[in-house]
Amino acid sequence: MTLEQLAKQGRRTSSMTTAATITSKISQIRKESIKQAFSDFDNVRYRYELVDTIEGVTYYDDSGACSNEAAWFSFDNIHDTVIWITSADNFDCDDLIPQVKKYVKAIVCVGNNADRINNVFGSFLKENIFVCESIEKAVNISRSIAEDGDNVLFCPAAPVNGDFSSYAERGDFFKQCVNSIK
Repeated sequence: MTLEQLAKQGRRTSSMTTAATITSKISQIRKESIKQAFSDFDNVRYRYELVDTIEGVTYYDDSGACSNEAAWFSFDNIHDTVIWITSADNFDCDDLIPQVKKYVKAIVCVGNNADRINNVFGSFLKENIFVCESIEKAVNISRSIAEDGDNVLFCPAAPVNGDFSSYAERGDFFKQCVNSIK
């Protein structure tokens, strides 16, 4: 496993692998065994989960990020440009301004009431805020504006609404939509 592959798993996974490495070294476990364990390590589902890389664009599912605090840390995991798919239900998004300014290239907002998103982020993202009514359309919009090296982050930063029964169902649907554009 290369350092780049490890870094793509995110800060949370890096912390866990660091702790595991220290523990393993104290227990005198062989380096090859440690390396194999990290290669097999799965990230937490629905939290900054790598879905796929398609035409140089990497797609992440962070449907478990149901708050701005969770979204804040998700942005910190990505060190390249982000196309952020979020929910129009995220009304209290002011505290994300620094992260959005630092990382976000465009916002694709799912839902009918995107006025708050436009009011908070429109001054610096200008024409790079898109509104649509479904996750499927959000994935298609993201694909059309993404460039090689970009990251598409599905991070609603809002609780699950009536369309889905859980964030897991919402995340699985996002993954289906990403897989359909291959």
